[in-house]
Amino acid sequence: MSDVDAISENINIFQLAKQMLSPKTLPHLIVASIMSSLIFILVKISEVFGAVASVSLSLSYLLIAILANNNTITNLTTLSEEHESKTMLSRFFSSFKITVVPLLISAVLFGVILFSIGGKENNWIVPLLGFLFVIWSIAQSISFRVGMVEWFSNGLGDAKLHTYREKISTSSQIVIVQSFSFLIIWIGQILTEAESMTFKDAFLDGFLFICLTLIAQIFTLWLTKDEREAAGSEKGLAAFSFKWMVIAQIFITWHLFTIYRRTFMDPTNTATVIEEAVLMALTVLFAVWSLTTYTVRDGKRLVSEKASLPLAISFAYAYAGSVSVLSVAFDGIDTVLILGHFLSIITIIFLLKPTLRNSRISSDIISAPARARKDETNVNTTSEPNDDEQPTTEEEWQEDNEIDWDEGKNIAKDTDWKED
Repeated sequence: MSDVDAISENINIFQLAKQMLSPKTLPHLIVASIMSSLIFILVKISEVFGAVASVSLSLSYLLIAILANNNTITNLTTLSEEHESKTMLSRFFSSFKITVVPLLISAVLFGVILFSIGGKENNWIVPLLGFLFVIWSIAQSISFRVGMVEWFSNGLGDAKLHTYREKISTSSQIVIVQSFSFLIIWIGQILTEAESMTFKDAFLDGFLFICLTLIAQIFTLWLTKDEREAAGSEKGLAAFSFKWMVIAQIFITWHLFTIYRRTFMDPTNTATVIEEAVLMALTVLFAVWSLTTYTVRDGKRLVSEKASLPLAISFAYAYAGSVSVLSVAFDGIDTVLILGHFLSIITIIFLLKPTLRNSRISSDIISAPARARKDETNVNTTSEPNDDEQPTTEEEWQEDNEIDWDEGKNIAKDTDWKED
């Protein structure tokens, strides 16, 4: 494998997640969780101070991500091997020293930004941070789409004919997605009521949600009907189309469930925090994974693996700040989260058809070299002569009989001349 190939080889998402959760950098995640909670409190005291704090922390870790390949930055923000030799209690408290550098940078940025925008009286940074929430909600669906396409596109090169059965494909998708929708509404009701519930009661109480998910699914299937039929004639594309449609509809169903639960049910604050934290973590993971697998023209990654964690924390601070600012503006976090989930649903619906179209183009690009090699092999097999055979021509340039070059060839020899 060449150096370029080694550099641009795709990163496994599970390896990336394991690396981001490494004990050598775990204090960054702990501090990020604490600081995000403090930002929410600070925003209630002063929206401008909270917004500036969020931006400062986000920019600080973004700078660390840019300088991640620098040995000095790596040593200052990563625990060394010598750290493992200390006692557990000493190791725990001393481990947080790796967060000092980004926190100091953010403190400096806080002062610089606050001074440059005119202090507490500024009236544009809060709306700007609130607008970032809209971008984040849209980016959530985009990063999910990029991650899933990267995962499902392994079979696109299998250019084999395939008989598309629309009814079977459509009905299978409906069964899978509706089974998922019933399962989550059943579990959601059990967690809300804190008691067991029968199949019949769960279905009746969650009938409205099931109807909503069925309407949404029928709409997405109708919207992508032509693209799914076009993809169904080729084996690799048919498999990709089916998997993408199922996972995208499950994504929509999950966001609908979150909206429904906050509107018609009464989830606890703890459940809300856990749910949003998991969703944010998965979104950040997909976003960072898509950036680390993206390569520029020289074959190098746009974002290195070392930069994955600080970049993820930078995204997390920006998200926490935008949610905190909007929660104050809307006088409650539920309205903000509902808006975010709604934007994610709309975005993923708009991405359904382009994803199927682009997968067809990608399949053509992947399979074209294979077809060219196959055609070249066929041409070489039929046109190259056997080594034991001699080339022949329709006309010989001389006669087969040998010529005596000393005497020459006498055309009168053996001719009977008659005298008159």
